[in-house]
Amino acid sequence: MIQLTRTALALALIAGAGTLLAMEAQSQEMSGPEKQDGWEFQLGAGAFYVPQYEGSKKYRVQPLPWLSAKYTKGDRYVEFDGPGLRANVISGGAFEFGPVLNFDFGRQASDIDDPAVRRLGDIDSALMAGVFAKRGIDLGQGAGVDFGIEVLTDVSGVTDGTTAKFDIGYQRLLTGNLMGMAGISATWADEKYTQAYSGVTPDASLVSGLPVFTAEAGMQKAEISTGLFYQFNERWSAFGMVSYGRLLDSAAESPLVTRGGSENQGGLAFAVVRKF
Repeated sequence: MIQLTRTALALALIAGAGTLLAMEAQSQEMSGPEKQDGWEFQLGAGAFYVPQYEGSKKYRVQPLPWLSAKYTKGDRYVEFDGPGLRANVISGGAFEFGPVLNFDFGRQASDIDDPAVRRLGDIDSALMAGVFAKRGIDLGQGAGVDFGIEVLTDVSGVTDGTTAKFDIGYQRLLTGNLMGMAGISATWADEKYTQAYSGVTPDASLVSGLPVFTAEAGMQKAEISTGLFYQFNERWSAFGMVSYGRLLDSAAESPLVTRGGSENQGGLAFAVVRKF
């Protein structure tokens, strides 16, 4: 089976597009000799185009810096990939499981054009901790599919909320240097997390003019993604992705969406990466 790392997912997460490779996902290494134990580093740059906030109908373009580091020992690894740190503690190849830390970037009022949403103020960045599990299946002829779940809880006291993401990813080697990828995902969030991002308290209503809204636990978003990964040589590669997400339940019913926003959330990202 094609061996995958996580650059693609990290690109998607930083882009705010949520999952391309919620294939739980992962940047691609083309098929070739089995990867050796030890350290691997990647450095790159690109750009992304995403909504100003989750639920916005207006978009922004931002630069996309990229840095990753991974230490591998057999089937086990520890990996830092931009917004997160994870470790696979299981040997056996096709199944991975272990702890994960992710950085939730929050919401910055200065990035938002909508005056009502901007008056709600910032949501601070948060550290999310939890576990992940992933099962990969080799389909043969350079193709593979992954099934994954990741459960995270805010441990920094910003929202104290919990999310769970379920995803399926498909990868296929199209040529010797080009890989195609597609993914689908669904994200659930508890009441605390949903209220922080979609709710409007009485005090916030007075400040913003938005109606009071109490968010509930439920499905937050469903998303589909697709992308291409091209390897120029052993060191240089490029990655591009496009995604479409649909907000659900309280995330879609929030006045941040119904009053001038959109349930439809798209995303684009592109980066060039060098391996060291």
